[in-house]
Amino acid sequence: MGHWLQKQVNVPFFLKKSCRRLNLFCSFRVFIVDASEKTNKTMKETSEITREKLADVFKAERPRLLRYACYRLADGDDAEDVLQETFLKLHTRLSDTEDGQIDNLPSYLFRTLANVCAKWQASANRIKTVPLDTRVDVADTTPDTRNEDDYKRIARLLTEIPDEQAEVIRLRIYGDNSFAQVAEILSLPLPTVKSRFLYGLEKIRRSMKQNN
Repeated sequence: MGHWLQKQVNVPFFLKKSCRRLNLFCSFRVFIVDASEKTNKTMKETSEITREKLADVFKAERPRLLRYACYRLADGDDAEDVLQETFLKLHTRLSDTEDGQIDNLPSYLFRTLANVCAKWQASANRIKTVPLDTRVDVADTTPDTRNEDDYKRIARLLTEIPDEQAEVIRLRIYGDNSFAQVAEILSLPLPTVKSRFLYGLEKIRRSMKQNN
């Protein structure tokens, strides 16, 4: 009798196999859900750290960023507006960006600022200039001591050379970046950056001699 009952409660082999698969699937599914929740939590924490890091680096780099924008836009107020727009744009973008995707945050800031400046200028031809009654040697200027008129004079001078050369000069002199940093910001080989810088300055100096 007991033997007969034992036979009745025995689960067929194919059902045992299915049950094992079901248990394995359920365990795996729980593992995936748990791992996904942990990943989402980690990404959220990373995103928060990234935004804090952005604020810290932006504050540290602000003088250089602002100087670059002033000499590109030829206006201090416009430069402040563009800088604010750049920060807000990056802050929003980094909400969905993993920290590891940005290798060099200062260079990333300059690259983004340059793009925002380009759109700002294209929107309404915003470069303001003044008569070049006093020519300035771009290579010998001290950015920290310049004023609104100097922003305009320098911006006007830089429009006389190819923009690819002018941008290297702006980033190198007014952004206070090394040649290696400029190369990283523009994604260019170092020799190309140096040659553009030298050719750009030479063209400006040649133009200055012709007008004197």
